[in-house]
Amino acid sequence: MTQDKPSSRTSDFSGIAHRYDETRSIPPHCLQKAFDRLIAQGLFPERGVIVDIGCGTGQISLPLAERGYQIRGFDISGEMIEYARSKAAPAWGTSFAVADACRLPTTDGCADGVVVSKLLQHIEDWQQAGREMIRVARPGASIVHVNERAAFGDAVRRHVRHLASELGFVRRYIGLDPHSRSELDAFMRAHSCEPIDIDTRDIQWATEIGYGEALERIRDGLFAEFWYLPADIHDRIVADTAAWVAAQPDGAATVDRLSPHLSVQVFRTPGG
Repeated sequence: MTQDKPSSRTSDFSGIAHRYDETRSIPPHCLQKAFDRLIAQGLFPERGVIVDIGCGTGQISLPLAERGYQIRGFDISGEMIEYARSKAAPAWGTSFAVADACRLPTTDGCADGVVVSKLLQHIEDWQQAGREMIRVARPGASIVHVNERAAFGDAVRRHVRHLASELGFVRRYIGLDPHSRSELDAFMRAHSCEPIDIDTRDIQWATEIGYGEALERIRDGLFAEFWYLPADIHDRIVADTAAWVAAQPDGAATVDRLSPHLSVQVFRTPGG
């Protein structure tokens, strides 16, 4: 599948599309609970067109399609789009297309709601992608930024982060800092969008991962956080981490148990 070159440097997940869902999973019932809460508080429409920007394999928006929403998903990766299409039931109102988040092929104000998840950290000109989020939302619509916290904080990945930081590679994403809410809040306020607090920390789930599996995922390049490390640095860190894993009492069989929770930021566009 051919596509135009992105207008801004963007992380392309095509190479790991076949493994994406196995490495990143928010339980659908947790998403449904979050959207139920948003609807109950008048922060999300009960029906209508939802635009999912950076939709990936549709993990965030397909649970909405199942509820009857009309989903319009866009992603820079043709491979990710194909996976999203394959997961959508024929009766659902879904449309997934390859597109640059910085120049979406859709009209102003076409969306009754916008959802994004882990998008802006992967786009160098994340501000332009943010302006596109605002442009496609109708006046008074909500832009919902969904993230999972503590889902990727296993001990092996923490060790890799520590080694990378020690070597001077502290900021490892090309776009927005995913660990800070304030920068996005300030940007949205500057564009007359109202940040609305919603507490979803109680929407939790349990997961676990073995140290060996966690190491292999990093070795296989499944996380964009480490994509931009020089190859020799990446290999050095992986080798050091492999030695650290082997030195644990149970080695690669050590299991890390995690308790992720949802983080949801809501921004209401002006007007309406």
